[in-house]
Amino acid sequence: MGTYKAKHEGVRWRIIYGNAQGVEGFALTELQRMAQDFLPYVVTVIEARQEAGCEGWHTILLGTVSNNAGIADLAKQGLISIPDRPQGFSVSCLPSSSCKNGRIVVIAGNDAAGVLYGVEDFNARVLAARVMPDNPARKRHSLDEMDCFTFEGYPTVANRGIWTWGYVLYDCRRFIDNMARLKMNMLIVWNDCPPLNIKDIINYAHTRGVKIILGFHWGWGLENIDITSPEDRRTLREEVLANYNANYRHLGMDGIYFQTLTEHNDLFINGCSVAAAVCDLVNEISAELFREEPDLYIQFGLHAMSIMDNYPDLKGLDKRVVIVWEDAGIIPYSYNPVADEAETGMDRPAYLDNVQATLEYSRKIASFRAEKEFAMVAKGFICLRWLEEFEHHGPFIMGERSSEFIRHRLEERQPRWDRVNELWIKNFPIAASFYREILQASPAGMTVVGLVEDGMFEEAIQISTALFAETLWNPYQSDVELLQRAMSPYYRRHF
Repeated sequence: MGTYKAKHEGVRWRIIYGNAQGVEGFALTELQRMAQDFLPYVVTVIEARQEAGCEGWHTILLGTVSNNAGIADLAKQGLISIPDRPQGFSVSCLPSSSCKNGRIVVIAGNDAAGVLYGVEDFNARVLAARVMPDNPARKRHSLDEMDCFTFEGYPTVANRGIWTWGYVLYDCRRFIDNMARLKMNMLIVWNDCPPLNIKDIINYAHTRGVKIILGFHWGWGLENIDITSPEDRRTLREEVLANYNANYRHLGMDGIYFQTLTEHNDLFINGCSVAAAVCDLVNEISAELFREEPDLYIQFGLHAMSIMDNYPDLKGLDKRVVIVWEDAGIIPYSYNPVADEAETGMDRPAYLDNVQATLEYSRKIASFRAEKEFAMVAKGFICLRWLEEFEHHGPFIMGERSSEFIRHRLEERQPRWDRVNELWIKNFPIAASFYREILQASPAGMTVVGLVEDGMFEEAIQISTALFAETLWNPYQSDVELLQRAMSPYYRRHF
């Protein structure tokens, strides 16, 4: 404290960090914000390379073995173990060897994302759920005498996130921050045209470990297009390439997502299966894109109701293209998360009207392209009010609405949230079981994004979205653990 007299006596907490930039910089901010809530003094934050020891302090070590020597030393001694997996982390609270009754908390990531997810799990599972006392006057005491523990984690589903129309993203930064708090790492944003500020949003998302996939149509919503016609396919190909080259190529996004003419119940067009027709269309367009950008990540949003048992006709699809399946049964595909087909809120073939049939079909479509990740859009949350409010848009600025508007909009839409929250608390074990089964059928991994749009996710993390995120992170947790973690008070904070 130098020459200043301390007003708050006793052992103090400090954070020793490895990196204050990018994803790890956000992790540091999240950790400092939560720890500061417990303490009457300003938390000291020091870069690891400037620090020589931990004497006389409670200490939180944050970072990786490569940027924080304190973490590297504890790992070398065998006092901590970090999962050697992408996005993996370990969190430990150890007794201090240099401070009587002191604590050393270690949040160690295998990579930058792991550092962030370790912080978010520490905040949600420990500080908010176990350490925060009923009596605010005992906050400091509760933190100082925190029990020792250790846990680690890494995701079972590699890409976990949200699908939404962009114009109902009302505050992009808060939206993306809440995704990071739920350990989500992919946002698919669909628009009629790219927002004017999309580059800034992409850059911001990258500092939160969130990949941005930009969606636009390859014929979706257009009329008088015959995808079995070589001439119509050529016209559509030229339009897509012109749109991509003029409006998307330069943006720095992490991939593109598209839909084409499959959102219907017809299995055949002009005697050709829809599956075979779209396979030809997608191959022709993607071949041109890959010619210029061989590593471009392309997601093909496909509605199962026009494919059904004709999915083998997609076998010839370019192996670099990821199919993102929609509407392949009931929970977790249906707009209402229920096990009773009559309550799902959408039409589907009769034989996908129950949990077992949905699972069996998903096993088939997950395994027939075993070399590629299985990707899907999970539903059962909140979406656009298509009939009353939806309207196509021109160029616009995304995610810059007032806080007052967002609060009032949430009040208006909360009844829908209340309904789906109730249903998910009842039925989430069905979804957890589904993901466990499909992980076994998909050796190349999974990508799962939830349709969460116009739900003011930037203002409030609902219990159903927290359950969704925790389930994707690790569906092998018990039902009790999943519910307990999703119910953390951390997710109900106003950030």
